[in-house]
Amino acid sequence: MTHQHPLNRMEADLKPRLFAIFFMVAMSLTVISCSKPVLKETTPEQKLNEARKNIKKSHYEKAYESLQELRLATAGTRLGGEAQFLMGETDFERGKYPEAESNYAAYLNNYPDGPFTEQAIFKQAMAKVKQIQRHRMGLFKTYIPYDRDISLLKEAKNLFALYLEMYPNGQYVDTASQEKKELHLAEGMHQLEIANFYLKKNSPASALARAKRVLDGSYPERVMVQARDLVRKAQNSLDLDQEGK
Repeated sequence: MTHQHPLNRMEADLKPRLFAIFFMVAMSLTVISCSKPVLKETTPEQKLNEARKNIKKSHYEKAYESLQELRLATAGTRLGGEAQFLMGETDFERGKYPEAESNYAAYLNNYPDGPFTEQAIFKQAMAKVKQIQRHRMGLFKTYIPYDRDISLLKEAKNLFALYLEMYPNGQYVDTASQEKKELHLAEGMHQLEIANFYLKKNSPASALARAKRVLDGSYPERVMVQARDLVRKAQNSLDLDQEGK
């Protein structure tokens, strides 16, 4: 009868035990891996939809962050265009009018034939108006300093004119038409204030030139009446100066 060497017998006993341990570890790892939640990557469409929902809930900061990310990742695509436009919308709603104006302009430059072109032109003009309204003392009150820059006013008026030309039956026609009229009136009043300023500073020639410029501008009748009066006063002042010489 042969006797197995003790080491061989120990090895034989260990093999099934090691196999059992290995099997249990493998099964445990399988269970753990199966129990972990599978994280699905959010698609650009889902991100945009989430931003839309946040805008509806007035969560503008949160929406803006998502849109900014999305715009960079989808530049040149339909989604990128909508993200750019909605960034303008979130800025507008937050009262960040210069930023809103910039985002609307970027949309129009990059997506001129996009589905939000009509809204972008109108809202860009309105963003300029909102900036003007923050400085009403300079543009809409009685006295307008002669050196006040009214470039925003002219730009807004031109944008409303462009909107009315491109979308004569657009959804914002009434508002755009009214805003254009008010801005044109404000521009005329501004020119009158400059003419008055020159007249008060004893510069009738400059006052006369400015008042005549107003008469050539097709402004509302109330502006034209004042312009004609200024022309008369400036001309009288010039005549008196000539007589004095």
